[in-house]
Amino acid sequence: MALDQPKELFPHEKTMGFFDHVDELRKRLVRMAAAVLIGSIAAFVFIEDIFEVVVLGPFTPGFWGYEFFCKAGRFFMGSDALCWTPPALVMQSQQIQGQFISAFKMSFTLGFVAAFPVVVHQLWLFVKPALNQKEINKTRRSLFVVSLLFFAGVFFSYFLLVPLATNFLLGYTLNEQIQNIITISSVTGFVSFMSLATGLVFELPVLIYVLARIGMISSEFLIKYWRYAAVAVFIIAGIATPSPDMFSQLLLGLPLLGLYVVGIYVAKRVEKNRES
Repeated sequence: MALDQPKELFPHEKTMGFFDHVDELRKRLVRMAAAVLIGSIAAFVFIEDIFEVVVLGPFTPGFWGYEFFCKAGRFFMGSDALCWTPPALVMQSQQIQGQFISAFKMSFTLGFVAAFPVVVHQLWLFVKPALNQKEINKTRRSLFVVSLLFFAGVFFSYFLLVPLATNFLLGYTLNEQIQNIITISSVTGFVSFMSLATGLVFELPVLIYVLARIGMISSEFLIKYWRYAAVAVFIIAGIATPSPDMFSQLLLGLPLLGLYVVGIYVAKRVEKNRES
């Protein structure tokens, strides 16, 4: 800390060497791992019900996502073109430890999702000593937003993107002689990856905030290149949602574009605070 900086501006600052920082980081990582482990164990206790209700939910008729698409198709298109019945799912396990490994992966994924607020909080505690009092007050309020964005992305993917993608992928046929017999690891991995990846993508405003704080990007830069960003967003949406209809691409593209706009507003706030 500089000599002319009042002590009260950095109330949590510590005089720490390199190994002190390593030890502090180790302590935070241990607590993160403990939170994820507790959540994983709790999920493993009820893993059979979780697999039946949560993992297989997007592959069964009557799932909320299918009802949403059906109602949206009738409202916007005036037809039942989006009233899908999910294709039949035939699963198998090709390894002797396949079902146990899948149960472990599902438990870990749910444990991480449940412990995400704890993970964010521990990361914040690690960087807290380097913040002044004003920054501490601001970042403390933003912890809830970080977790909220992550959970919004997870639920958005699980209830909308997963049924949309599985309906197309399971219904696609390269040749009529080929039968889709899906492994259990493929099902659990697909649902987990889509949900976690979308949850992290929804942290885009947070990423923009960090980059704006360190001066790597600005609101002027984001506004100048918004057209390129829009093209990139809808390319990503087209890859993530392989269904050929435009509605599915808009379903993911518009929220991501909205997050980009929020990021522009966040960058402007950072610049305004820096000037004041």
